[in-house]
Amino acid sequence: MQITAPRILRIVALGLGGLAILAAMIELSRNVLPDKARPVFSDDPLRATLARCRDTAAEDYASDAACRAAWAEVRRHFLQLPSDPDGTE
Repeated sequence: MQITAPRILRIVALGLGGLAILAAMIELSRNVLPDKARPVFSDDPLRATLARCRDTAAEDYASDAACRAAWAEVRRHFLQLPSDPDGTE
């Protein structure tokens, strides 16, 4: 059995591929968090509403006035816009 350059390259490529797969598996196992690990913001009603709205489907979001108002408040605060006393956007 003679070891040639193409054979060495194949062995090295397979070894690097296996190493890449192993590194990806380790990284993915570190990043996966169970749903229980999500932070709960019970002291801030706006954050609690946003946490609920984050999981809302797009079809339900259109009819959910509380979610739209919460996101509008966050947007207003982030962009440092003056509060709207009329309630109009």
